[in-house]
Amino acid sequence: MKFFVSALTLRFKLSTEVIEFSRLTYFYGQMGAGKSSIARLVDYCLGGKLDLTPAFQQEFVSAGLALTVNDKPVFIYRQRSSDRVEVSWGEPGIESSIVLPARAADGEVLAGTGVENLSDLIFYIAGITPPRVRKSKLSEDSELIRLSLRDYLWYCYLDQDTIDSAFFHLESEAHTQKRLKSRDVMRSILGYHQEAVAQLEAESLRVREAKNVLRSGAKLLKETLTNNDVTSKEDINEKVLLLTKNLNDVKNYITTLRADIQRANVSHIVDSLKEEARQLSKEVEETKEAIEAVNKLIDDNTTHLNEIKSLKIKYQRGLSARYVLSNVQFESCPRCTQTLPARPVDICPVCNQVEPSAESSKMDASLIQKDADSRISELSEIIGNYEQQVRRLYTYYDEQIAAKRLTDRKITDEMQRYDSAYLATVLEYERRSIEIEQRIKELTRSLQLFKRVDEQLARADQLEIKERNIREQLKEARVAAEKDVQNIRKLERYFLEYLIKAGVPGIRIEDKVQVSTSTFLPLVAPEGGEDVAVTSFSNLSSGGKKVLFKCCYALAIHRLAIETDASLPTFLIIDSPMKNISERENAEVFQQFHNLVYDLAANDLDQTQFIFIDKEYCEPEKSLNLSVATRHMTPDDSKYPPLIKYYRGH
Repeated sequence: MKFFVSALTLRFKLSTEVIEFSRLTYFYGQMGAGKSSIARLVDYCLGGKLDLTPAFQQEFVSAGLALTVNDKPVFIYRQRSSDRVEVSWGEPGIESSIVLPARAADGEVLAGTGVENLSDLIFYIAGITPPRVRKSKLSEDSELIRLSLRDYLWYCYLDQDTIDSAFFHLESEAHTQKRLKSRDVMRSILGYHQEAVAQLEAESLRVREAKNVLRSGAKLLKETLTNNDVTSKEDINEKVLLLTKNLNDVKNYITTLRADIQRANVSHIVDSLKEEARQLSKEVEETKEAIEAVNKLIDDNTTHLNEIKSLKIKYQRGLSARYVLSNVQFESCPRCTQTLPARPVDICPVCNQVEPSAESSKMDASLIQKDADSRISELSEIIGNYEQQVRRLYTYYDEQIAAKRLTDRKITDEMQRYDSAYLATVLEYERRSIEIEQRIKELTRSLQLFKRVDEQLARADQLEIKERNIREQLKEARVAAEKDVQNIRKLERYFLEYLIKAGVPGIRIEDKVQVSTSTFLPLVAPEGGEDVAVTSFSNLSSGGKKVLFKCCYALAIHRLAIETDASLPTFLIIDSPMKNISERENAEVFQQFHNLVYDLAANDLDQTQFIFIDKEYCEPEKSLNLSVATRHMTPDDSKYPPLIKYYRGH
């Protein structure tokens, strides 16, 4: 994985410090200046833990790490004592950002990607699928888990505290889980987790999960059937036969009972009550219609009466007007205002018609008045009779409704008695028939469930056979991968070469290095018999030798990782490579080790970023044409300030 740390931004209470990195960066100077804290803070931003020094306890606020992962810009921000990080990545303007756990996974945070923590996100940004390994090495059924970035960083960050006391967690004294994880990292670097092995492991996991789903489903179905007193298919078939016989007996009895009732042909009181109810309903409707008809007659006659009364009033008003106008002498026409001609005495001067005599007019008015009064009296009497008839009809209607309700109650009572006589027998057996049919259907469905259980178990057995075959193929693939010793021989060769170039005392070119394919711990043995003493990290007597031994192994691993295109990040932080080594007393070793690193940086590891932290700085040879960014740090000299420039203290 192409990995380059660009800058570390540290926010303190009174200042913000930006530390820039190049491909070769060297921090050196006195102790207590905060050199090792730089490496720890880089690791902290990448999900590591941070033990706060007294200065950091008082002043530290947050850290931000700018880096590129496979040429993609990434920025990681983490506050003090926080277990979450804020990450942004992508080119400006099209950046993505997210807040997620620094280490402990807590469910998928980026939909559809499987990203659960910072390690997953780094691999996702890099476009790399992290290798999967078995959680337990003792069981083939163990789930597969991903190697994390933290696992790989054991080989990228050699911290000051453990550089001379722990060997990448590979030693037998290491924590068991860390030791197994470290071995898995070595397998992935050596190419043991090749594509064929990864595909077979994924296929084995998929088949095992499918098998477990089928078996758990079959088990659940079987438990459900057992809880419902269904133990086997034979038991179901026996119950179905018995229930079918009972169903036939019940249906035959119902048929016989109905035939007996039909033969009896006894009229039931309910029938007469129903007929009476129907007749009452008919009469109620007829009475209702009669009421509506009489009400219409009342309305029509009332309208006629009102019209006659209105005409009588209008006629009386006309007579009054006539009497008033009869004594008026018209000289002009009341319509056109022209002067009227002279008329005879008995001729109307306006209309030129013979005027009626006063006696005839009085007689006509009297007759009309009498006729109108007679008609009004007659209509009033008719309307009164109709209203009396409607009242009688309403009374009759209420009586019919009451009778109908009484009959309905009698029908209900009689039906209850009828039901207790008939339904108590026939309906009870019909209900029993329905229950038996339902039970037969349930048992038939249970039979289908048993068939489904058998089918699922059969499919699970087939998958188990398939899983066993895949396991055999996987074992063969793993054996074949581990038999390919080409890469491990390269590792042995590189390691011995670097030990010699670094000037590690006691190591000669004639020696042989053996790296165990199970523990990946290197042993250096002099050329000779089997009984000769071997050198390992654990039996080195000098702390300085341990440091050089570990650094050379890390350099060899990084070179091999580039050749195998492993997922190991291409950066290496070495904090205090001269720990336990005096630059003056061991000047040759000091120079040789740095020459080794600079030579690798210029050639075989020219794409790897190096960050060194130590007491003294050693310049590279000019012929290598290397540029090294350096920073001299002291605890109290303003010319070479410490990490927290304003802080003076412990």
